[in-house]
Amino acid sequence: MLGIAGVLAALLIWNWIAGWGLVTVHAQSQPLAKIISSIERQGGIKLITNADLTTPVTMDVDRVPPAEAVDVLAGWLEGSWSVGYAVGPSKIDVLAGIAALQEGNRRNRDFVRFGFGGFGGGGGVEGSDTVIDARRVSWKVSPSDDQQLQSYLGQLSMKTGLMAIAPQAWNPAIPETPRGGEAASAIKSLVRSAKGESQELFVIRVQTEDPNRTANADGGGGDRGPRTEGGFGGGRGNFNPEWIAERAEARIALLPADEREQAKKDFDTMRDTWQKIRALPEAERRAAMEKLMSDPAVQDRMMERQMSRDAKRSPEKRAERFRQYLQNKQQMKSSS
Repeated sequence: MLGIAGVLAALLIWNWIAGWGLVTVHAQSQPLAKIISSIERQGGIKLITNADLTTPVTMDVDRVPPAEAVDVLAGWLEGSWSVGYAVGPSKIDVLAGIAALQEGNRRNRDFVRFGFGGFGGGGGVEGSDTVIDARRVSWKVSPSDDQQLQSYLGQLSMKTGLMAIAPQAWNPAIPETPRGGEAASAIKSLVRSAKGESQELFVIRVQTEDPNRTANADGGGGDRGPRTEGGFGGGRGNFNPEWIAERAEARIALLPADEREQAKKDFDTMRDTWQKIRALPEAERRAAMEKLMSDPAVQDRMMERQMSRDAKRSPEKRAERFRQYLQNKQQMKSSS
């Protein structure tokens, strides 16, 4: 009997340890604040959002990684999400950066942001439902011309999908080229080399009405603050296709083994297609783009991605999205 009791106790302890860091939420119309608190407590993360914390949420996940739980919650809220770091020369600056993210105010010129809304974001890989945690994506460091913190933050963001926010005025020189490696440890090491502080965050942002939005600024998208490498609305000159390709390949490496080969083939095919389109004269590029986007196979892939995403939304939102898809398809048939 003692032996059986010992085995049972060992199994219970193992199940408990195996569940560390995993998230289970079974909620029906519960306040968003309560859902966030549960995810933070179980996943050992900090999660912030500019969404109304009284929003009722229905969510059903069982023993999933924190990134997947956040992805499901962001889908329900019709928002986008990212994982990253608030960094600064002091803890006070870090807290101010967190507050700026929580407000969701893109007009705050005291901070420079990398990734979220630009080249970062959550999610996964084309054609896969696996949610990728950007903290695990590997960063292969490229030489920097200025050897300053913000240059490396922009590179890390573009190559891994990790988000970062830093005080605009804080851009110290980095004495040695960063070693790179897994994004989460790499950014901590980078900030330490700048003698700074950091805080890891998961951020969900939803669209809100901004009464102070500048109608014609930034191509009609509002005043997004300074243009920075990989940041909000980062300029075309900062977009590096090779770095984006590195990010895609690094994310594919994190997929389950049975998904990697097909994901790599799909990525290579799409990359070749875009390279051919970019090489065309300006006058021909738009026509080639329209032809590509009207391809039934491309339309079907886009619909598959949308349906996968919609599975995390409310039934009303799924029905609305499907009606819009059918309407768009009918319009395309009518115009052809």
